[in-house]
Amino acid sequence: MTKQKIIRIVGVVLVIVIVVLLIWFLYLYPRKVFKDNERILDEAGKRYYQINRAVLPSDEGRVVSVSLNTLVKQKYLEGFYIPYSNKVCDLNESNVKVVKKDGEYVYYTYLKCGKYESNVDHDGPVIELNGDKKVTISLGDTYKELGVKSVKDNVDGDIAVSNVKIEGNVDTSKTGTYEITYTVSDSLGNKSEVIRKVIVEELFSDVVKSDTANTNNYYIGNALNNYVMFNNMLFRIIKINSDNTVVIASDELLANVDYTNNGRFSDSSLDSWLNDYFYKLLDEKYQDLIVSSKWCDDVISTDNYLTKECTRTSSKKKVGILSIQDYNNTLNDGVSFLDYEGIVWYSNFDSNNNPWTLTSLFDYPLKSEPMSQDSLFNVRPAVTLKSNTKILDGDGTISNPYILVENESGRRNSKINERQIGEYVYYSGYTFRISNITGDNTTEIIMTDVLKNDGVELSIGYNNDDNVYNPNKKGNLGYQVVNEMTSYISTKLFEKTKVEVPIYKNKVTYNGKKNIKSYNNLITIPSTFDIFTGKGNDSSDGGYWYIDSSNERYNKTVMNPVGTVNYTDVTDDWTAGIKVKAYLKDDVFITDGDGTLTNPYKVSN
Repeated sequence: MTKQKIIRIVGVVLVIVIVVLLIWFLYLYPRKVFKDNERILDEAGKRYYQINRAVLPSDEGRVVSVSLNTLVKQKYLEGFYIPYSNKVCDLNESNVKVVKKDGEYVYYTYLKCGKYESNVDHDGPVIELNGDKKVTISLGDTYKELGVKSVKDNVDGDIAVSNVKIEGNVDTSKTGTYEITYTVSDSLGNKSEVIRKVIVEELFSDVVKSDTANTNNYYIGNALNNYVMFNNMLFRIIKINSDNTVVIASDELLANVDYTNNGRFSDSSLDSWLNDYFYKLLDEKYQDLIVSSKWCDDVISTDNYLTKECTRTSSKKKVGILSIQDYNNTLNDGVSFLDYEGIVWYSNFDSNNNPWTLTSLFDYPLKSEPMSQDSLFNVRPAVTLKSNTKILDGDGTISNPYILVENESGRRNSKINERQIGEYVYYSGYTFRISNITGDNTTEIIMTDVLKNDGVELSIGYNNDDNVYNPNKKGNLGYQVVNEMTSYISTKLFEKTKVEVPIYKNKVTYNGKKNIKSYNNLITIPSTFDIFTGKGNDSSDGGYWYIDSSNERYNKTVMNPVGTVNYTDVTDDWTAGIKVKAYLKDDVFITDGDGTLTNPYKVSN
C-alpha cells in the first residue's frame, strides 16, 4: 500500500470520526442529557406527590401541578445535569402534573430546556371572542358583554364556551380604559387568557359646551376645570366654536420670539416659529387632532382694546396665538385664567403694525399695550381641535388634566430617543425636558432650572466686552459654559455635538439675517427660540443667558427675571444663570420613571 493511499485512508477515517463526534456532541449527547433530566424530573415529581399525598387530586378529571422551581427549592432533585437557571431550563413552565382518570393517577411531565421540550401537551386552548379585542363606547352608554365565540384545544378539541371565566367591570359613568379578562383551561390544566380593552370616552366638545353654556362659549375668570395635557405640555381650554371645534392654548410660556410682520399674522416671524418649528415637533397623534383655523389679527386701538368682537382674520394655519378679544372674553371681574406675569404676544395690531401684548405685571385695565414688533416676548401657542376629539381620561383639573390621546410612558430599558418632546428627564441632580430627537438619534434636552452649587444659583457674565458667544475664547461666556460649568453637572451621557452660534448683525430676530459659527461641545445653552426656554415657575429668579449673539455692542440675549428677553441694553457687567442644553447619546435608556414632572425618567447607558 502506497504512502499516499495510507494518508487518504487516515484522512477519511479522521473525517468520519470528526463527523461522528460532532453528531454526538451537537445532537445525540444533548438529547440524551435532556431525556435523562426529563426522567429525573418525572421521578422527582412522583416522589413529591408520594410524600405530599394531601395535594393529590380527589375529584375525577382534576389537575394538580408542581413546578420545577418548587422541586428545586424543596430539594427533590438529585442528579439533574443542568444548572438550575431560567436561562437553561424554564423553572416555572417545567412541571409535573397529575390527573385523576378512572380512579387512577396519571402523570404528565413537561420539561423545557432551551430548544428542547417534552412531547407533552403544554399549549392552552385558543379563545376567539365575539367582537373586537378593543371596544370604544361613549360615557353614560350601557356596556353589553359580547362574550366568547369559540374555544378550541389542540388535544381536547372544542371546549364549551361556558367554561370560560369572564372577569372585569366597566364603569360607563367614568372615562377610562377597562379590561375584561377571559380565561379557560384544557383537561391538563393548560390555561389561556385573552384581554378585551373597553375604552369609555367622552366627546371633548360636549364637555366644553356644557361648561361654557352660560359664558358665551368661553371659560372665564379663575377657571379651574379647563386643563388639557397636550403632547406632554399643559394647555388650557379657551372656547368652543360654532362648529364644535375647540380652541386650546398653552399654559406654559414656551419661548421668546419676535413678531416681525407686514401688518398681518400670516407670514410673520411668529407664524413661522409656530407652524414651521413648533408644529413639526408635535407627535403625529396630536397633529391629527388639529384642524387648520383662521386666527384673529385685526387692528385694535387704545380706544377700543376692550372689544370682544373680531373683524379680521388670517389665512388658515395649524397653529396661532390668541387675540385680545379672546382675552377679553375670558375676563370675569377683571380676572382671567390667562393672566401671567410675563409679557405675552397677542395676535392683534395697532395702526402702526405694532402687535399687542398683555401682562399681569400691571393693574387692569393697563394690561394690554402695543410693542415694537422686533421685541422678544413670550409665546403661548394655540390650536383648534377637531369636533370629534374624545376625552380618554382626566377631569380637567390641574392635577388630573384631560387626556385626549392614548399614550404610554416609556418602559424600563427602552431607549430615551424613542420618547416625545415635553417629557421630563432627571439626570445628574437636574430635571430636563426633551426638546427634540435629532437625525442622528441623540436626544436634545434642556434644563428646566439653572445650574446651582450647593443650592445656590450660579451666576456668570461675559467678563469682557465681547458680544458673541465663543467657547474657544478664554473669559467669554461660552468658554465658561463648556470649561467651568461642567464642574457642576455630569457629562457622562452627553454626546459631543456640533453647536451652532447664530451671530446677528443687529437685533436678534427669528427670521433675521445672521452668520453661523460652529463648535463641537459636550454642553451648550439654548436659544431664545428653542422650545421650553420661556420663563417658567421653576426657572431662575435671576434670569439666564441665551446663545443668540449680535455684533452690536450691548446686544446680548438674556432672560429677564420677569420672563422677557433683554437684548439691547445688556452691559458688560451683567450676570445671569445658565440653563444647560445637551444631547443624550443614542444608547441612553430609561431605568425608571414615567416622564412626568413629578416622576421624570431616570436614565443610564
